[in-house]
Amino acid sequence: MNRRLTTCAALVAVAALSAVPAGAATKKAKPKPIRGSYHLTTNPNPTMEGTDELPGADSCNDVVPVGVDNHPFTIPAAGTLQVVLQGADPSGGAAPVGPDWDLYLIDSDGSVLDASNGGGAHEETLDKFKKKQKVTIQVCNLLGSPDATVSYTFTYA
Repeated sequence: MNRRLTTCAALVAVAALSAVPAGAATKKAKPKPIRGSYHLTTNPNPTMEGTDELPGADSCNDVVPVGVDNHPFTIPAAGTLQVVLQGADPSGGAAPVGPDWDLYLIDSDGSVLDASNGGGAHEETLDKFKKKQKVTIQVCNLLGSPDATVSYTFTYA
């Protein structure tokens, strides 16, 4: 009697294992997104010139250094990086000349990968990457209060 029960239990176990797809057991879950933020304080550019007003300017490199913040970041693998810059705006955007911040994403050789350089205190970039690489999140305070927050989210592909 025990022998029949053992054989029956073994057959049920084999049937249950054969119902699970072969690839399901080996599939790895994607790593969780990498999220972070940092506060920065920079003086506004004393020349009061925006990067879009400077001939050939495509990053903060043409702005007086007191108004620039460079933050290194390593892209860990293929995926998407979203960066959001929120500068202080005491006027609420209502003043005739409000704050002006710019945001750039720069690769390791100094080339601009992406830019958000409209007027205002809020800038965003969203970029896809195919592999691990080093980048710099570059922020310019062209005309604004000295405080801003940068937040980023890297999502694996």
